[in-house]
Parts: sequence; structure tokens; C-alpha cells
Amino acid sequence: MTGIQAREYIRQHHPNMPLIQLIDLLNEATKDFCNKTHIYKATLTDSSTIGQRYYTLPDSIIKILKVHIDDVSIPRLQGDPIIDDDELSSTNPLPSPTTVYNDRYYYESIGRVGIVEKIGPTTSAITRDDKTTKYQSISENNLEIRVYAITSPASLTSANYSTGTILSGVQGGYERAILDYVISQGYYLPERLNPELAQVFEIKYEKAVKEAKKVSKGRYIDIGRIVPNEF
Repeated sequence: MTGIQAREYIRQHHPNMPLIQLIDLLNEATKDFCNKTHIYKATLTDSSTIGQRYYTLPDSIIKILKVHIDDVSIPRLQGDPIIDDDELSSTNPLPSPTTVYNDRYYYESIGRVGIVEKIGPTTSAITRDDKTTKYQSISENNLEIRVYAITSPASLTSANYSTGTILSGVQGGYERAILDYVISQGYYLPERLNPELAQVFEIKYEKAVKEAKKVSKGRYIDIGRIVPNEF
């Protein structure tokens, strides 16, 4: 279902709803639906850079399921390394790694994924302010970083809503649930205030959410591993 098809359906209940408000509610509904059901999963890719620890994730990411480096699954690190290597500050950066170690791990850091390597016993631990860590930033260029995640589809805009689709890539025919959400919210607006009708469409929406959760759990396979942080 395209955005323009959704608008025609919603206009049966809210004929005067401005386009920008309709698009905002469609996006809000999509994000809410995906956040509650975990029905939408996607794969994101990036390339490694020597000495770069963090790689930015889109705002639509809800949960990381697993990470692959160069087609190899790497475990999630429990906790962060005690010494960071954040490129936000260039006043006193850590030196770029010179030795390659394939014992790699990932962790999350506010909209980013951090990739580290555990250094071997023959390499001196990284030291700063009398603290030491066994983890360095990635040591090779152009390795594919592949993030498998629960996320939500790209948002509609005023430029693409006529051809952009609702819940693109989600199987199960849940587009009507998104419309029910928008219609419900429209009945809470002062110009169309009708709490009883709003509740009718809210119930329909929550029923679809419940059904989608069951479907999502049936498809949910998380083969990621978690390891403790030895600092």
C-alpha cells in the first residue's frame, strides 16, 4: 500500500487532515508497530578503517541481533573496554593498531557499534592513566562489517509518499494496522474529537500488534554470543 492509497482510506474518516500531519502519523505508527512487534529486520553494511572503533547506525535501529566481520560472526562484548578510542576527540588519540588480531568483538554505544580486537599475549596491553586494556580498535581496512538488526522501514516524506509503501518489506498484510493507528489518533484531535471511535481503532491496532508479535517470535532466531569483558 502506497502513501497516497493510505491517504485516500484515511480521508474517509479525516477528510481535512493536512498532508504533513498524515505523513507524520504514518511514520509514527510504523515506528511504534515495529518497536512493539520486532517484525522488521534488516542488514546494514559498512567497511572497516584501521584504528576506527565506532561505526554509525541509523536512528531506525531498535536492536542489534548479531554482527559479522568479513563473513565471520563475532560475539557481543559484555560491558565496554576500560580505555576508549573515541574519534570525537583528536587531542590525545590512541595510536592505530599495527598488529592484526582476528579475535574480534562488538558492543553498542549510543547510535553506534564499536568493533574491537583482543590483543595476544605477546603484545603489550594498551595503557593510559595507569589503566590497561586487552582490547584495541580494528586493525585492517576494508573488511565488511555486517549488522543484522531489528529496525523499522524508511520514513515517508512529502516527496515520496505517493509511491513510497507502508511497512515495505514486512510480510503479513499489517498495513491496515498502520491506518487504524492514524485514524485513532485523528479522532483525538480537537477538530475531530471522538474518544469512542478512537478507542475502536486503537483496539483494532493493538490486536494486530499482538498477532504480529506472535509471527515475529516464530521467525526470531538470535545466534549471537555474549562474552564477559576482561578489560
